[in-house]
Amino acid sequence: MKRLIVLLVGLLVLAWAGLALLAQERTAPQVAIPDDALVVLDNPQFSQPVGWQWQRLSVGSSEVRWGFASPDAPQAVVLFLHGYSAPIEIYYESLTRLMNAGFAVAAMDWPGQGGSSRGSASAQKIHATTLDGHVDAARAVSAEVRQQFSDLPMLLSGLSLGAHLGTRLLATEPGLYQAAALVTPAYDLYPGRPSDAEKALIGLLDAVGFGERYLPGQTDFVFDLDAHNGVASDCSHPNERTKLWYASMLRDPTIRVGSMSNAFMLAMIESGRTAQANQSIDAIDIPVWMPLAENDWFVDNAVSSDVCQRLAQCKSIQYPEARHCLFEEADAYYEPFIADWITFLQTAIGVTSSAALSE
Repeated sequence: MKRLIVLLVGLLVLAWAGLALLAQERTAPQVAIPDDALVVLDNPQFSQPVGWQWQRLSVGSSEVRWGFASPDAPQAVVLFLHGYSAPIEIYYESLTRLMNAGFAVAAMDWPGQGGSSRGSASAQKIHATTLDGHVDAARAVSAEVRQQFSDLPMLLSGLSLGAHLGTRLLATEPGLYQAAALVTPAYDLYPGRPSDAEKALIGLLDAVGFGERYLPGQTDFVFDLDAHNGVASDCSHPNERTKLWYASMLRDPTIRVGSMSNAFMLAMIESGRTAQANQSIDAIDIPVWMPLAENDWFVDNAVSSDVCQRLAQCKSIQYPEARHCLFEEADAYYEPFIADWITFLQTAIGVTSSAALSE
């Protein structure tokens, strides 16, 4: 019996050592930063919206960075919820387009990324054990926006993870928003990413105490030369907008992020299930517009289409050949998407003229 116990203990120690080896974090590879890495930020097209005001808000244990700006006599206010790993900075162009169309705008950084406080001792690691706090943050910022623009209709626009979390927000705040644009929602990841075996491994790593470690093989921020040089990008067809994520983080290391932790991956998957559950979908009865990208390698379009069909008022459109990051796409995809986005938001508040679309 003693030998059996010793053998079992030995096997457990070996198994734990193997998991510890898998969970061991790597140093981010060194990349020679090109001299023109920040040039894209000098383009006035990507400048901060006129009158932009930064704000900070304490929500639970997090401090959330958000901001807002408004044209004269706005018709409504749009709260923009961006996606995983993004800072507000890379959406300045699109927020300005909204302002030119007559909307006040607000946007927030999720806890753990952008200018918000981080969820881990490792400043670049996107970590959380649940995304309930993210929904709480969106609810708190919504209340601030409501107070700032008390006489205006409120509209919601979410991208990817922001669309997924925005769905949860809408389900718990009926009547606050008049309509919502949920862009390439990340209700579920692209089929096979991660695989069932990878999910089981991530769950095991979390269970034995490695939840705060990076996903196996992932690291701190790495500058992508291929994206910068226009060679390749999974997120969008290479163009100047493709460079904004990397350039913004080079310019301001405080908003820099790497990958996600094991626990965050599990939390994101679980939160996605909550967002697409009947209890959430049945609670949303406002007009919803759901644009999808045909060549999306990040999220499962079939799941998004199913959610749209189950919503009380939802219209979906798929942009041929477009990639996941529609707000960072090349002009051939970005321009028609932006025009449709603004048209939906204008229609939601009863504005039919497109004159405000002019630059």
